[in-house]
Amino acid sequence: MRKQTYLKIFFGIFFTILLTILGPPQTIYADNSANPVNPNTDGIDDGVSTTWYKGSVGQSKLLTLNKGLSLGYAFGLVTTKDGQYSTSNQDDTVNFDSENVGDMNTYYSKMNTFLVDKYNNQYISSTFQGNVVSTDVRDRKKGVSMTSPDFIITQPGVYDSVFSRTMSVLGNGFSNKGYYYTDDKDSPAYLIVGNFNRGTYNFTIEIILRPSPTNRAIIQREMYVKNNSGSQQQFQVLFGEDTKLGINANQGADSVPIYDLGNKRGLYIATGTKDNGYKLSITNEIQDGFQHYAGMERKGNSPNWGGIFKPNGTGAEVNNNPAGTNILSTQDSAYSLRWDTTTLPAGKTAHFASTIGEIQSPYSLPIASKSYTNETRSDGTNKVGDKLKFTLHLVNNGYDAQWNSKEIVDQVPKGLQVDTSSIKRTTNGVQVSDPDPSDFDATSRKLTIPMPFQLTDDKSETVTFEATLTKDALQNLDTNGKLTNSADFTGSDQMISPNEIDSFTASVSFPVSAPSYNNSFTKQIKNITNNEDYRDSTTGKPGDRIGYQIIYSVAKSSQDHLLSATTINDNLPAGLTLDKSSIETKSATGDWYDQPWGLNTGTINEVAAGQQVTMRFEVDVSSPNAGILTNNAYITGVKTSGNETYDKQISNDANLEVQKVDGFIQTPTSIDFGSTNMYGKSKTLSNVGTDGELIVAHPDNNNFKVNVSYDNTSTLSQMINQNGDTIPTDNSGLIFIRQRTNSSNDVGTWQPILPTGTPIQTNSFAGNQQTLNLTDYVGVNDWQLKLTPATKEGSYNGTLTWSLNESV
Repeated sequence: MRKQTYLKIFFGIFFTILLTILGPPQTIYADNSANPVNPNTDGIDDGVSTTWYKGSVGQSKLLTLNKGLSLGYAFGLVTTKDGQYSTSNQDDTVNFDSENVGDMNTYYSKMNTFLVDKYNNQYISSTFQGNVVSTDVRDRKKGVSMTSPDFIITQPGVYDSVFSRTMSVLGNGFSNKGYYYTDDKDSPAYLIVGNFNRGTYNFTIEIILRPSPTNRAIIQREMYVKNNSGSQQQFQVLFGEDTKLGINANQGADSVPIYDLGNKRGLYIATGTKDNGYKLSITNEIQDGFQHYAGMERKGNSPNWGGIFKPNGTGAEVNNNPAGTNILSTQDSAYSLRWDTTTLPAGKTAHFASTIGEIQSPYSLPIASKSYTNETRSDGTNKVGDKLKFTLHLVNNGYDAQWNSKEIVDQVPKGLQVDTSSIKRTTNGVQVSDPDPSDFDATSRKLTIPMPFQLTDDKSETVTFEATLTKDALQNLDTNGKLTNSADFTGSDQMISPNEIDSFTASVSFPVSAPSYNNSFTKQIKNITNNEDYRDSTTGKPGDRIGYQIIYSVAKSSQDHLLSATTINDNLPAGLTLDKSSIETKSATGDWYDQPWGLNTGTINEVAAGQQVTMRFEVDVSSPNAGILTNNAYITGVKTSGNETYDKQISNDANLEVQKVDGFIQTPTSIDFGSTNMYGKSKTLSNVGTDGELIVAHPDNNNFKVNVSYDNTSTLSQMINQNGDTIPTDNSGLIFIRQRTNSSNDVGTWQPILPTGTPIQTNSFAGNQQTLNLTDYVGVNDWQLKLTPATKEGSYNGTLTWSLNESV
């Protein structure tokens, strides 16, 4: 069997002029406490399941980013006077009460996130560090992030005179301070804890630094506030840092522009040139992240960390800027974050968090997230029967980076009925071909979506799907009454470790409650030719007779019942031929009637508790292709006696696996090589994206090979531009594929695609395959195009041909 895939490439001429103006440096400029608060007994659930250990000196941890670079985090000093990372001069001031000098400087136990160049042990800061070259270690301990207030607490709506001295948590009102750590050797957490008393506020506060559990290039900065005041308290939280991104000796790193990350996610700073620079990303992509953010100029000795916000408290996020929008020009850069006003009842705890990622070019920084919206109701509750829409998103916050995305795997929990017809995917906001319905395995409940796209700086990928909450959700809730849905995003960093697959996890949890309207909606299937009973899935071959049964019922125990619905209907997939004379429907009163006009029942009248509506019909398998034919039934315009409405409810999927047919279930629709400048030189391009999947069926027991062919001399396949020009080639070939030996995880070797066909794998694939997904063989960076200097500019398109051959 043969199928075709189209190729495209565009040649153009582009150039960019970059100019960075560096400003002058800033020069800047400390006692202890007893009876520290114990975080193991302070009543705050901070997510640390192990013991917090009391520390007399500060500790630090390095997380490996690549063989030459690490990301570090600590409270307090970690450097020598020569700017080298060191653990020999451990900071014993982390338990000292912080002290202020003027409105701006606050000393001791300040947050310190940094990079370390492992080749020369060079410390690379993210915030301004004072007294960095002092030979007196006491001065260097004072200087750690001294111009950054970190967490700030004010009265609601206060934006004037928000100084570190008067409003920072550590600088005003913090006592019984203690430093603690966990003994996790791979990813320890560090904590500053104490009592906070200012005005009517009587809080216990924990400030925590810990690495993200899902991303080694991200550090979480968190604060827990427990209200001990005996009455409800209102306050607002801010967070401020005076940035200095780079080697301490590079004073210019203190004055750089600040840019928006886009989509109201936060901000970033990039310094130096892309081939030798650093990038700092501050995001709210964490539970209880900030809502407002702004870049600010840190000028004078009394910076107001609230003054950058508008009177209503909004910042740069109000503009919904696209990624890369400049929100602060080149000057002594700083930033401020703000959370909406918190109303905290007595005895309760609030949580505030942000993330910081610091990288060096050309490192990728993938940030994965997962969210949901309830499309049935908007009151904050989720009930059985509601339709939820899930969004799985990954963005590359890297610097001059290339992230080769591979796939997204969502482990769908019991209690969510996925509508496979709703699955969509986009790359950089552009929708591409829909995933195949077989990407959802109802048995393992895994949704595996191939994402063969290249994501450069600030580029993203998204998968969305809809699912209905079923009664099973109530049996799978955690102790907080929530259902959790997690997904893994996989890919590789082309510039750092192209042959290593990394994985990043994102999850979303949401409450689920039982409805007053308790219904079920099921669809089952049977192979009549094989004399089967109804079931959730079956197999068949062309010519087989298949029966379907759809039941919509209201439970006897349901408080409410169905008043009416617009219709029950079913959109059959291609490959099935409906026998209209077989359609019959049983009403809620138990009467059967024929429905020869089609699968649309028309109006559904009242269905009382304990009653049901049933539809049955038969089809013939006409599909010449192997694969899984998936579909579900739906009911629209549902109105209940409890005055609830549902625009659309869907049944479970009924799957028919068409067998005994060799062939391609799906082939890629295009291989995209992007755009380039030739400059009269030879060039080899790797593909930046593959749209569509490669799925084959070979039900016979014989092993087989999958081949792809291209003929540059045939007018039916050769790559040609809008002017009729073709791409010249030498004897080595034009298009190449990364040919594997026995697995898609092999590094592979580059082989030319021949007119007679080139196997995508040298070893044969095993026979007896009904749906074999081989998309991992044809993803990003799996194709090459070798261009000669004679190639003319233009947008080129060509055709690949696919074939299956049994091994002899």
